Amino acid sequence: MTGLANAAPHVPDLSGKVALVTGAGRGIGRAIAIKLARHGADVSIVARSEADLNETRARIEQIGRRCCTIAADLTEAEACTAAVASTVSAIGSPDILVNNVGAAAFKPVWEYSAEEVDWHYRVNYRAMHLCSNAVLPHMIPRRIGTIINIASSSGKKPYKHQGPYCAMKAAVISLSKVMALELREYGIRVHVVCPGAVDTKMADAVHPERDRTGWMQPQDVAEIVLDLLALPEHLTVDEVVMRRYLADPM
Repeated sequence: MTGLANAAPHVPDLSGKVALVTGAGRGIGRAIAIKLARHGADVSIVARSEADLNETRARIEQIGRRCCTIAADLTEAEACTAAVASTVSAIGSPDILVNNVGAAAFKPVWEYSAEEVDWHYRVNYRAMHLCSNAVLPHMIPRRIGTIINIASSSGKKPYKHQGPYCAMKAAVISLSKVMALELREYGIRVHVVCPGAVDTKMADAVHPERDRTGWMQPQDVAEIVLDLLALPEHLTVDEVVMRRYLADPM
């Protein structure tokens, strides 16, 4: 026990690495982007709000890392391709992709319109799939890379009034494991992280009535992402499920 207690934590040196983080204007995405920069990565950040992106960029540049900001709606295929192209042009080919973009509207299943169902698909699943497709031509020839998809505990168990969101996050988990299977021959790792309740602005919107005492913070998810990037070459982790200590196990 003494040796373990005194052991230095295993943290990755991301110097010379390029990371692309989606949904990085605020919340979990911002925390991840800043964490990667603190460990040496240059970071390309994508979100719809230019003002949010500029705030994230300022914090990354204070650390002394390069940062490329891309204001885009990643539910459009062309925007995903353009975001990757802009990253390559500005700071280099991505070594790390963190698919974090996502959103939700909660109500009974029968109250969702067809347009709302499609919106959940586009923002929570399609953007992740298309961004991965856009990055892989820059990873596969180099036979190196890590893709980390941020899903949710909602993809692991049913929650009332979260039908389309639960379904799309379950799809993210499933696709992540298919990607891991297909990409391992190219030296590319794929992980999926499934956080439970995180104290973010999205939580303000969908759970305004709930007491968020003890909820996880965006930095907690960023720490898990860093842990995944610190894994030794001979092993991998398919899926990480995070929850509040007082929440029930998944």
